[in-house]
Amino acid sequence: MPTVVTDEEADPRWEKFPGCLGALDGTYIDVHVPTTDKGRYMNRKGQCSVNVLGVCDRNMQFVYVLTGWEGSAADSRVLHDAVNRANELKVPRGNYYLCDNGYPNCEGFLTPYKGVRYHLNEWTARQPQNFQEYFNMKHTRARNVIEHAFGLLKMRWGIICGPSWYDIQTTNQIIMTCCLIHNYIRREMDVDPLESSLDDYMATLASDGDMTGNADIVDTLDSTSEWTVWRDTRALNMYNDWRTSLNG
Repeated sequence: MPTVVTDEEADPRWEKFPGCLGALDGTYIDVHVPTTDKGRYMNRKGQCSVNVLGVCDRNMQFVYVLTGWEGSAADSRVLHDAVNRANELKVPRGNYYLCDNGYPNCEGFLTPYKGVRYHLNEWTARQPQNFQEYFNMKHTRARNVIEHAFGLLKMRWGIICGPSWYDIQTTNQIIMTCCLIHNYIRREMDVDPLESSLDDYMATLASDGDMTGNADIVDTLDSTSEWTVWRDTRALNMYNDWRTSLNG
């Protein structure tokens, strides 16, 4: 289980998200498939791939990976499978992961506001004008950890950067193995030598968005008014605290 963000969190990227476990997103790993299967594996970029769901903690270690879904599968469908399969993604009630708008905003999965500026490059020379913009700005700065995790993974392992000639089952095993060794490196090395080059790599990497026991866990992906109100209340409190800090 990832370390939960607490009210005493000192990292400015995460301090506004108590109860958060990390972030999740999907990424495409290109594959070669028989002609008869190309329609199912064709992603929105026009390439044959598998759609890989990755869930990571704040240290860019993968805590859950689901690979094998066809590239045509929607991110929300892959997540639905992840929380309902036998070896499911476990999200204890009261905790949540940050994710983008490819997923539903529902208990356990916190998305940004739709139709409101969001991506990091949109905040380089502009301050938030309302609570929704402020929430989105803080959300993207924290959620960016999963994009960086995928970036490190692909920097580290060239075998998953180009279309795989292995069959799908073998490709899935390769992806899982790469994630496991990535985690070992993140856990055992005080300094990851690839991190110094990560920003440059991310600048050239095409975005894939638009890039424990029997505990009580989230097992549905249904949006509720209660969860929407919870997000609105948290976002408004975050914005008011920020405005207060600006006024001294």
